[in-house]
Amino acid sequence: MVLFVVFFIFVVVVGFVSYFSGRQRIRDIATFAAAHGLQVIGNDWDLGDCGFSLFREGSRRYWYNVLRGQWNSLPVSYCDYSYVVSDGKNQNTVSFSNVIATIGAQMPQVTVSPRGAIGTLAERSIGAPGIRFESIDFNDRFDVHSNDDAFAVELIDAQMIETLLGIDHAYHVVFGPEYLMVYAHRRPVAEIGALFDATALITGRIPALVRARTGA
Repeated sequence: MVLFVVFFIFVVVVGFVSYFSGRQRIRDIATFAAAHGLQVIGNDWDLGDCGFSLFREGSRRYWYNVLRGQWNSLPVSYCDYSYVVSDGKNQNTVSFSNVIATIGAQMPQVTVSPRGAIGTLAERSIGAPGIRFESIDFNDRFDVHSNDDAFAVELIDAQMIETLLGIDHAYHVVFGPEYLMVYAHRRPVAEIGALFDATALITGRIPALVRARTGA
């Protein structure tokens, strides 16, 4: 009985903390939006999955704290995104901060994901899966996949490699088919401005040859 009461109190406390943290994040994001001229949309996400596999993960998916507007003249959308993974009676919620920009054309999808410690070790020793580039530092840090390897190599040229090496080590980047997305596991509101900056910088580094060929 005592254990049940302790557990019940624990659940209630966690619930209250989660609720008030969520409310505070809503207020902080509204303040951030006002400071940067972004429109607060709330929980109304109308872009669907945008062709991103991340937005199809889990058994349940949620988009909230949605923002929309321009960042350095680039049309962008932001969302806090979560999906729920169910394993029998156990459930786990995975949450991300995501910035999406319109590319302006269709292109083959290219995913750029940071390698974990094991992936980096594998790359340095036996060679991990993924497309190879001329930069050893880039190959050690990122795992790149696409259905069109030649396009990926054209897209991720020397300037793009330098740009991607300069962003936060935890950022994931997905190019195409219609949008560019930069995301990471849930970030404090004070850090999401850097996510917007990275999105604008990467979009601006798409090679002119790729833009001309795809119409971007």
